[in-house]
Amino acid sequence: VWDQSVRRKQEFSLAEQELILAPDLPDGVHFFGRVILVKEGRSFRLLSSKCTHLGCRINEMEGDQLVCPCHGSRYNLQGVPVKGPAVEPLPEIDFRLEETGGVVKIVWKG
Repeated sequence: VWDQSVRRKQEFSLAEQELILAPDLPDGVHFFGRVILVKEGRSFRLLSSKCTHLGCRINEMEGDQLVCPCHGSRYNLQGVPVKGPAVEPLPEIDFRLEETGGVVKIVWKG
């Protein structure tokens, strides 16, 4: 069972994930399940939405901070913790940007 579980996790982590963005997506923070997209003009940052404290899913903002709903950890828009209990930053996810026919797609290994 352990071997199958590890193998499934490895296979999933090698699979490509993608977001197809609306052409009129406004600047700001957007929550997409396992990732947080920060858009500023033509600049994009992709962060894991998994809180580094105990792994809760971050899915809200207060002011200019990302807030964990479980224990109140707060992160700035670069993913750096500004209030605990989390002390580690949110992992930034490497991605590639594809633009074809006015459609913007963000693709990463996930």
